[in-house]
Amino acid sequence: MKSLTKNGGRGFPIRLAMVALAAALQSSAVLAVDPENAAKTKSEISQGADVSWLSGGVGDDAMSEMRAVATAYNVQVLLTGRDGHYLASIPFTVSRRNGQVMVSGVTEGPLLYVKLPAGRYQIAVEIDGAWQTRHVRVSGSGNTTKLRFVAKGE
Repeated sequence: MKSLTKNGGRGFPIRLAMVALAAALQSSAVLAVDPENAAKTKSEISQGADVSWLSGGVGDDAMSEMRAVATAYNVQVLLTGRDGHYLASIPFTVSRRNGQVMVSGVTEGPLLYVKLPAGRYQIAVEIDGAWQTRHVRVSGSGNTTKLRFVAKGE
């Protein structure tokens, strides 16, 4: 098989140059995204009933991007195994104390950030087939509630 080259057979093969150009363009597009928008494209965002949430944090860059926007969310959840490894694809619900579900979904990474109005809530996650719940009080004063759910099994 004969490859096409520039300059009458001398220099870089055109196919290799095209691959290099495509790789360079893909890399520059990633670098041109500001961290807040990058976090949004690598994470799950949902809004409704005065509740917004963001999930992600798979990989060092995504973890940094998530932490960069953390202050916009008053409930921050970390999901880990017993040995500290990060968990993803975890079903969750956030309910009012009266049982009304405010938001539910599946995490895209180990970090789940939720922005809730002041009040009392139950946050539940399903890890390894078992639901774990925590009750939290969210204040309107700008304080952040941080939770960590840990897998019970190995």
